[in-house]
Amino acid sequence: MTKPSTRSTTPSVHRFKAIRNSLRFVSDPISVLDDQIARLGPTFFTYIGGVYKGLLTTEPELIQHILQKHHRIYRRSPMHFDKLSHFLGHGLLTSEGDYWLRQRRLIQPGFHRSRLAALTEIMQGVIDGFLDNFDRELEKNNSGVDLYPKMMELAFNIVARSLFSANIKEHELRRLSTIITSLQEFIIKQIRQPYLNWWFDMSGQLQQHEILAREFDEILLAIIHQRRLRGEVRDDLLQMLLDSRYEDTGEGMTDRQLLEESAILFVAGHETTANALSWMWYLLSQHPETVAKARAEIDQVLGGRKPTFEDLPQLEYLTQIIEESMRLYPPAWITDRIAVEDDYFEGIHIPKGVVVIAYFYGVHRSDRLWTDPHSFDPDRFSKDNKKSQAPYSYLPFGGGPRLCVGNSFAIMEMQLVLAAMLQRYDFTLMPDHEVIPQALITLRPRHGVRMRVKPL
Repeated sequence: MTKPSTRSTTPSVHRFKAIRNSLRFVSDPISVLDDQIARLGPTFFTYIGGVYKGLLTTEPELIQHILQKHHRIYRRSPMHFDKLSHFLGHGLLTSEGDYWLRQRRLIQPGFHRSRLAALTEIMQGVIDGFLDNFDRELEKNNSGVDLYPKMMELAFNIVARSLFSANIKEHELRRLSTIITSLQEFIIKQIRQPYLNWWFDMSGQLQQHEILAREFDEILLAIIHQRRLRGEVRDDLLQMLLDSRYEDTGEGMTDRQLLEESAILFVAGHETTANALSWMWYLLSQHPETVAKARAEIDQVLGGRKPTFEDLPQLEYLTQIIEESMRLYPPAWITDRIAVEDDYFEGIHIPKGVVVIAYFYGVHRSDRLWTDPHSFDPDRFSKDNKKSQAPYSYLPFGGGPRLCVGNSFAIMEMQLVLAAMLQRYDFTLMPDHEVIPQALITLRPRHGVRMRVKPL
């Protein structure tokens, strides 16, 4: 069979130039990638960290090719996921192949509607407690508050209580949060500066973070052991994991597997949501007309009461705000896959070993795919307008078989938080406060989101 010819116009970034740009890439990867796309087009070859040969793309068709249509010949890149799995184990986010498929089939039913409905009460309880504390803080000092760490605290507590219900103590929550932050910052260094991995080892930084990872494991294992010993049955995610049974054997997961899946849910389930919520408050502060429309819908649907699970589908405009916010500021702003075989896509030869980088942030802001792509317009996601969106042009939770298993959980959580806080507060961005992206593992506001918050 004759192989397709390569695209004569597929450009490439020279390795030396990639190395020269690596320090700038570490501090501000979005500006580097956007500049390269402006010069080279939506797809081009490059070198990540000056080491790994990569093919970066914002073409939805190519992204669908690697994430869905030909996903069997693409694996999660060791550049990222070997580092994550080293500290977090082999849960759904970091595992591959047959083991990943077996775990996915085991866990995915746990995020069914009936399970999510049971979690609504847990989430609402955490939100109520958070807002009561927030009210007391505002009474003492209302000169301005950074909502980013507040959303981190809230999202972390929601995922912790959704996982472990009443079994986790406050001091354990605080310690787990500190450890996760430290591990993520270190993993980012390893990924973006692979040429320094020898130094991380020699200087003892690697060993220090391995000790933190073991402490994290010990805290989670103690909670799992306590639940097993007491034989308690609760409506939380740990119970879902405990109850899950493999179809072929009828057996459940081992404690080690429970630990690894819990760790992934912890890490993947709080920072992404916290970042999304922080960007939403920033965008809403710039668009009071959107806030007024959202409040009108909340009042019409809820009439001043707290939402139930059954109310959430009726909050259509609120959901459009969430979707449009995640278009402009997708927490999972980039992903990659490594080709395990030679492949071709529309004339592009993708050699075995090349890392294909799907730049979601660039896809979401492409003027080839969106009208006025940098503007905030929740009406893009009305039922009618959604029908005209090109496949794989909107990827806040990834795509293909590895679409985020917790996407419905995250949307429900954000609906509950937005509804509660819009019913309770007005938000004004502090004068002269600049909100700009910081692209780490997730996309966060570099200087936070400082607001003046006024109770309604």
